[in-house]
Amino acid sequence: MNVSRKRGFRAGVSVIPSFIAIFIGFGVAARVADVPAPAAVLLTIAVFAAPAQFAIIELTGQGAAAIVQMIFAGVLINLRFFLMSLTLSHLFTGVPRLRMLTSAQFVAASTFLLTFFQSRKKSERVNLHEFFISMAVVVFPAAVVGTLIGVAFGANLPPAFMFGASLFLPVYFALLLSSDVKGRYEIMAVLCGFVFTPPVEMLLPGWGVFVSALGVGAAITVAEKR
Repeated sequence: MNVSRKRGFRAGVSVIPSFIAIFIGFGVAARVADVPAPAAVLLTIAVFAAPAQFAIIELTGQGAAAIVQMIFAGVLINLRFFLMSLTLSHLFTGVPRLRMLTSAQFVAASTFLLTFFQSRKKSERVNLHEFFISMAVVVFPAAVVGTLIGVAFGANLPPAFMFGASLFLPVYFALLLSSDVKGRYEIMAVLCGFVFTPPVEMLLPGWGVFVSALGVGAAITVAEKR
């Protein structure tokens, strides 16, 4: 295993707990919505984006007319990955188009951030696409396993565990971002993101991170130029 794949694998291992916790929550929600276990797992495999999956299962049981709404909700919520994919496409130099399109299936907030952080380490010569794919090989099964656990045992999980799982993601991202922040403006961006993301997420479910990042990023850019 070369250096790029080894580092990608290690990065993926560090993300496993967050993916399992998030998708346990989805599995529980799917069970509550009476979504069959195979359908819940298939949704995780096909969509691989918990916010969109939550939005889709909320529309289950509303008849055939809800199918269009499900597709629209999934596409709309996942539009935030479009900008992430554009950024990654510039980092993945020399990768054939077909492999690039296949890789897009594994774009998530964690895989994007860890790959982006790795790209900033100029002193380390790493093939970013191999890094990204090696990470995806680890986290994708973790999402499926989390979904299975949630569907199979969700009704028996203690409330304290589910509450802890809901807090794990923001804590995880706080640690993840704090390891890469450099300078006062980036620290300000992280703090503002944590302040504004929850209320924006309540107003625009599934778009909290994207809208907050866009607004905070624009504000920090203006502040830096003054």
